Amino acid sequence: MSNKLKRLREVLIKSIEHSHQIFIVGHNTPDYDAIGASLGVATLAKELKRKSYIIVNDQPQELEPGVKKVMDDSKKEYHFINLEEFRKKSDRGSLLVVVDVNKRYLTSVQDDLDKVGKTIIIDHHQEDKFTIPAQYTYIDQQASSASEIVAQILHAKQIKYSKNIANYLLAGIILDTKRFQKNTTPTTLDTAEKLCRKGADYDAVNKLFISNFVEDDQIYSLIFGKNVVDIDETSSKEIIIANTHIQAYPQLFGEPTVSFTVNRVKPRTIYRQDGLAKTADKMLKYADMSFVLGYVSETDVGISARSKCEIDVGKLLGQLDIIDFPIGNIENQKLTKIIKSGGGNKQNAGGRITTNDIFSVEKFLMDSVLEMATPDEVIEHNEEIEKPVVLVRKRKEVKVH
Repeated sequence: MSNKLKRLREVLIKSIEHSHQIFIVGHNTPDYDAIGASLGVATLAKELKRKSYIIVNDQPQELEPGVKKVMDDSKKEYHFINLEEFRKKSDRGSLLVVVDVNKRYLTSVQDDLDKVGKTIIIDHHQEDKFTIPAQYTYIDQQASSASEIVAQILHAKQIKYSKNIANYLLAGIILDTKRFQKNTTPTTLDTAEKLCRKGADYDAVNKLFISNFVEDDQIYSLIFGKNVVDIDETSSKEIIIANTHIQAYPQLFGEPTVSFTVNRVKPRTIYRQDGLAKTADKMLKYADMSFVLGYVSETDVGISARSKCEIDVGKLLGQLDIIDFPIGNIENQKLTKIIKSGGGNKQNAGGRITTNDIFSVEKFLMDSVLEMATPDEVIEHNEEIEKPVVLVRKRKEVKVH
């Protein structure tokens, strides 16, 4: 265990012991990592004899079926509350632990952070100007997941936990590593092994990942959706508008293919952020890097990006806040919050932007990838006037499949 993680363990345990109640919150529409890490922190609080509450403000129908099952199976031992209940129960003697997220606009408690006396963040996503102000922040972008971090704390403290908790923490790791295919370090594997020794059952975890038909239909419709448009009535020519475009970038190291997915037929369709993330994961079957865009609210475009090549999608999406996108008066609504944020790690990143033009965001991503190209360098030398060597950069054409 690193010194930084030891410090988190000390601060977290001391903060729990000095608080009369603990509130735990992950990102909106929690996934297995957010809910697994939340239950792990709640297990620590129980061992320290403190009452804890996990805040989930989403409607049951908005949750993934597997996540809802985890919550339903845990309700006998753990307390789940919504935002309104948090507002009634919280006070300055309370501790808020934020897991698997650090952006305030991605949490249900974004407007109520001052209702507790202390806040601790445990996360593995990049910080930015929207990061929640906290008394202690632990962010390890090298960690596979928040579940990995929390599991390490439980193991170091030798906290006893049930087989179900072991399964949920392992599910969080499996989700964020895409079954150990990315973001996996020796520490990740060691943590997973310890969870299995504590009772985690890989087959039981796999059952949590059984696909939901409706969700799969939406994902594949987004990827493969297209519209055929006749040019005119007298001509047999037609234009095919496909949701997904895959481009080859020979300028980039390894000549990767990059996909861009948007619902071009019905661009105002609203998706869940985790749905965009799963779509981006699926697209890595067909491309080396994928960007999936969709509205996650009436006013905000969500982005999920994945990479299995040398391109750092976290660094790329980290540029979102310096770009001016058209906002306008969306659906005649008066905007009270304007969001421009993005980031992540090299292989996995996300972002969110307030805009009424999703295609301007797609163009920004396309241009950003192109700007990362390393053009061929041709050496020219003029011997007559003995000028120094000059490097002339030439940009190749981008091929479209």
